[in-house]
Amino acid sequence: MTLRHSLLAVLTLGPAYGYQLHAEVVERTRRDAPLNVGQVYSTLDRLRRDGLIEDAGNTPDNLPLYALTDAGAIEARMHLTEPDLADWHEMVERVLLALSLPGDHVEVLVRNYRRLWAPRRGASDEVADPTGGAAQAAAQHAARLLQASALAWLDSLPEVEPWGLRTDRRRRGRRAAEAVHPPA
Repeated sequence: MTLRHSLLAVLTLGPAYGYQLHAEVVERTRRDAPLNVGQVYSTLDRLRRDGLIEDAGNTPDNLPLYALTDAGAIEARMHLTEPDLADWHEMVERVLLALSLPGDHVEVLVRNYRRLWAPRRGASDEVADPTGGAAQAAAQHAARLLQASALAWLDSLPEVEPWGLRTDRRRRGRRAAEAVHPPA
């Protein structure tokens, strides 16, 4: 899932500042890979340049706020309802994000992912396979298992109560090291 779309989706909740958006994306998607705060700010700059977000004033302590434009709201809605690829990691992050946000988009997103993961009839198996078919058979078996797992996961999603933007100030930097007391 692209950071661009994750930021737009979170901004459907209202104006937010950069580090707040970073924390919201990480919390809502349970990302596997770390997310660099600098990447968030450079993505926000591109979103502003592309007319998808705009400046929305400042927080009381002068942090710049960002808000969706009408075009950004449309792109966020498309991201929350119209997947274009049957990819496991993309699906998990996108569905987790959608579950955390209020609205009717989750049902549409899950239904569209089910379509993407549905078995396709008549798919061609004609691929040159120097192993005499063993590698092709293994790949097809893996694809069937992944497909079955994706559909099972979509069928077993829990009910999640959506939540709004957190308003508590996120701490920056490294956590303080625990004090080491010399033996007495």
